[in-house]
This record gives sequence, structure tokens and C-alpha cells, in this order.
Amino acid sequence: MDFMEKKLEDIVVTLPYEDGTSLDCGVYSYFEVNNKKYFALLPLKGEKQLDFSQSYMLYEVEEDEENNPIVMYIEDDIEYAIAAQYFSNQLSKK
Repeated sequence: MDFMEKKLEDIVVTLPYEDGTSLDCGVYSYFEVNNKKYFALLPLKGEKQLDFSQSYMLYEVEEDEENNPIVMYIEDDIEYAIAAQYFSNQLSKK
């Protein structure tokens, strides 16, 4: 699956934390709900191997003018619940 002409397995998202640390994640899944786009992320172990022993993290995603992903925290609890339910349903179908 691709996101704006980029292969999901090639996308690395670095999540910064308030304490100055960061976490590199890979994109497990890309999906759309209610006209919004989301990534399901997993931490990476090694350069590009998803760490399936960790929990999925959901983020809204948009693209910039160069079609690069911009990952945003989902602040609305209802929006997060809707995205999480959709993602959970997709996982159960696999």
C-alpha cells in the first residue's frame, strides 16, 4: 500500500517527546475515516523492522506541498475512538 506515492514500508516517523527523547516508528497501516487520513504506527527495531511486541499508535496524517506526510496527534477523544474502532475492525479481518 502507498501513501501519496510513497511506499508505507519506506516511511519512518520520528515522534518527539517533551523530555527531549524521540521514538522512530514505521507505518503499519494507512486508512481513511470520515474524510480524514490516519497512520497506525509501530516502533521500529533495527532500521525498518516493525516491533509487533509493542502497541499500535494512531495519528492523523496530512501531506505537505511536496506530498510528504505530516503526522499529528489526535486530540479529540471521539475522533480517536472512531479511528481506533475502524482500525480494530480492519485488524480483525486480517
